[in-house]
Amino acid sequence: MEQIKSVIDLMNFLENIKYGWMDINQNIYLDTEKGFKKKYVLSKPEEVIENKVGICYDQVELERVVFKNLGIKFNTYFMVYYDAKKLFTHTFIVYEENEKFYWFEHAWEAYKGIHEFMSLFDLLKDIKDKFQKYNKLRNMDLDYLCIYKYKKPKQHISLKDFYKHCENGENVLI
Repeated sequence: MEQIKSVIDLMNFLENIKYGWMDINQNIYLDTEKGFKKKYVLSKPEEVIENKVGICYDQVELERVVFKNLGIKFNTYFMVYYDAKKLFTHTFIVYEENEKFYWFEHAWEAYKGIHEFMSLFDLLKDIKDKFQKYNKLRNMDLDYLCIYKYKKPKQHISLKDFYKHCENGENVLI
C-alpha cells in the first residue's frame, strides 16, 4: 500500500478487489448472500488485500486506513433502511477538500468513482436517492431510512455487532 499516494491511486488499487465476503472460518463467498447473516465477519484491511474480496463494510475499513495514512480528513457513513422483510444497507466514505465534499465509492459497482458535491447535504441526498432507486424502494418511508456517521469498528465482529456499532454512531439528518 506504500504506492498509494492519492485517492486516485487508491481507486486504482481497489480495482483488484472483488465484491464478496469472508465468514467466521475465513471461507470466501462471491455473489451470494447464503449464510451471510449468520457467518459474516468484518474483514481486517490486510485480509481484504490478501483475499482480494470485500463488501462495502470491509472495503470502507481498508479505505479508512489509506485515508488516515494520506492525512485526508474523512468520515464513514452507514445508510440503512429498516424494511419489515429485508434490511438494506450501505457504507461509504466522505472526504472534504477545497471546500467541496467527495463521495469515494468502490464497492457499489453501479456508482463506482469519486463524486464531487458542493455540500454534505447534497452528497447525502444524492446517495439516498440512488440507494432508494437501486434497491427499488419506490414507496420508501423516510422514517425508516437512517444515516449514521460511525467510528472505526473492532475487527472480525459479526454482522449483528457491526450494525450495533454503526447504529451507536451519530444519526445524520438530511
